[in-house]
Amino acid sequence: MNFRAFSSFHYALLVFAASLVLLHLLPEAARSVLEYHRAQPQQVWRSFTGHLLHSNHWHLVMNLGALLLMLMLHQLHYQLKSFVLLLLSGCLGISLLLYLFSPQIQIYVGLSGWLHCFITVGALLDIRHKVQSGWLILLGVIAKVTYEQWQGPDMELAALIDANVAIDAHLYGVICGLLLGLLYLVSTKPAKSQVQQ
Repeated sequence: MNFRAFSSFHYALLVFAASLVLLHLLPEAARSVLEYHRAQPQQVWRSFTGHLLHSNHWHLVMNLGALLLMLMLHQLHYQLKSFVLLLLSGCLGISLLLYLFSPQIQIYVGLSGWLHCFITVGALLDIRHKVQSGWLILLGVIAKVTYEQWQGPDMELAALIDANVAIDAHLYGVICGLLLGLLYLVSTKPAKSQVQQ
């Protein structure tokens, strides 16, 4: 591996992944202060930090694997600033929607809601750059959350991660991804080709 080829974005991603692992190793008393908790809306930091915690090591490993896969697909669309902005706005947006529309979810942890946001934005950016697989990814993630809402959460997955699967967070992740992706697309113009005079 050529570490000289690493950009500041790549190093930041390594720090981010390591932070997820370290947060998972925190004692339960510390974790309870960071998890999303519907009864503590005044503690705004929970709206972000709750997404960085995981119910068990399988939950963490699956989300890290999904993050790696999505970065392999879409990392060329991002720089450090845009990635951090999407992470913050996506997590906060999902938490707001959970609070407004999912009162049955009292406590939430996990990155999967934001990962749905991340892949949705990536698919929209693929489409903008005329990468045809973007349409397949977008339709696939919309079909996934639609099926989850119709069928309900996967009980085998719930047993594996030792927690209820928050399918509403997946849905809200896609909604936030669509809104944030479209907002980005309409607020930026395609780069103009350089014309030699």
